[in-house]
Amino acid sequence: MQIETDGVIPEIPEENSTSYPPSHIGLVVDIGTTTVAVSAWQLATREHLTTVAAKNIQIRYGYDVIRRISFATRPPLTGSAQVVESGPSALHYATIAQLEKMFAQALTLSAGKMPRGVYPVVASIVITGNTTMLSFVCSVPTNGIATAPFAPASLFDFTATWNEVRYGKACVHSEDLDKPTPEMLQTFSASVINSEVPVYFPPCIGAFIGADTVCAMLSAEIPVPGADAKPLPGDAPRNLPILLADIGTNSEIVLYLPPSETDNGRILCTSAAAGPAFEAANISCGMSAIDGAIDRVTLKDGEIDCRIIGKGLAKGICGSGLLSAAATFFTHDYIDKAGIIRKHGSKLGDGSPCIQLTPAVYVSQQDIRNLQLAKSAVRSGLQYLLEKAPITPSFYIAGGFGTYLSMSDAVTVGLIPPVLEKQCSHLGNAALAGATALLFSQSLRAKATELAKKAYQINLAAVPGFQQRFLGMIDF
Repeated sequence: MQIETDGVIPEIPEENSTSYPPSHIGLVVDIGTTTVAVSAWQLATREHLTTVAAKNIQIRYGYDVIRRISFATRPPLTGSAQVVESGPSALHYATIAQLEKMFAQALTLSAGKMPRGVYPVVASIVITGNTTMLSFVCSVPTNGIATAPFAPASLFDFTATWNEVRYGKACVHSEDLDKPTPEMLQTFSASVINSEVPVYFPPCIGAFIGADTVCAMLSAEIPVPGADAKPLPGDAPRNLPILLADIGTNSEIVLYLPPSETDNGRILCTSAAAGPAFEAANISCGMSAIDGAIDRVTLKDGEIDCRIIGKGLAKGICGSGLLSAAATFFTHDYIDKAGIIRKHGSKLGDGSPCIQLTPAVYVSQQDIRNLQLAKSAVRSGLQYLLEKAPITPSFYIAGGFGTYLSMSDAVTVGLIPPVLEKQCSHLGNAALAGATALLFSQSLRAKATELAKKAYQINLAAVPGFQQRFLGMIDF
């Protein structure tokens, strides 16, 4: 599975740090709604050892955070030969089981990079993710995230031992869990991580702006606003606005406004529930960006031409391929401004139209509609914050989907405002990169705390006229 794990790590301030033996390594974890990545680093030399990634096993409980939060309200099912654990327990144990497997894999791969006779020992862990994902890891109830006023039980920014995390006792807000089912007992019989290893959870800003966004802000080197803010050594002065977008299932958008004569500077942020279309999860022939996935669609001599990852036979289409297809179809009048298929269409078994890309892969009318809804959610958020900037900001785009995004295609379909096309820089997996810096720097942990405190969260749903704005941006 092609999951973006590379990112721009911010400058790490020189500070008096702990002296580590060569065997000690640190693990950095980014728990995304769709994917999980674990990166291993040698603490003494700050050398990258390995990275492993996988699809988030929680997908079995729902593709997005809303469905998983709903699942987390499920009570234990009893009265049959098999006892099924409650929703919170199922989500927590599934996540811990996946992390245990990925940690073991990372340790095995890291051992091959260590000096002869030295076996890696995990001495520190940083886990980032959105507020919901961290709540599942720490067994923190998510009821407050499900309904207004959307107040999470914890905003994290604490350190716990790995043993406390595994057993759902990471903080005072952790709720009691069911005992592991027989299938989970094997996972809990032993761990590759010492029970007392410290695990740091970076701060979240709110219910839908999580620690992954704060880490991405570190990667973008967004400064802490305010007259009392103390810049870290190496912090560059930022005199221009910065717009940061991490586009995915739940897209987070941040605007940094620098100090002016009348303002000490501000950080505004919001989230856009784009759904899984950018991950191709609810698309007819959707698949991950792996071998066999169409990732680009063009017209060649009047015929549809598909670029396929791995250059073999097409098995499906990934998120960037869907966006590319929509841009090409719209440019060449296969679909109109409303996204309706007008020519070169085929018919599915139910009579609905589609456009055939290859004998095995097609794009349906509903696929185009799902993409329009996702892009409208993100574009509405981008446009709203863009209007708050006095001048065109520098634009940073993060996340796996954003890394492989064609900016021209994004502008064509209306995902990205045209004014930002030439202002864009790619940060890759900025959440993982920012969390990596926190593995080595207490100063940056303090900065993360301040960034989270100073950020002002905007609920787009509560903005007057926002629904009309969203509907007005659905068309291409």
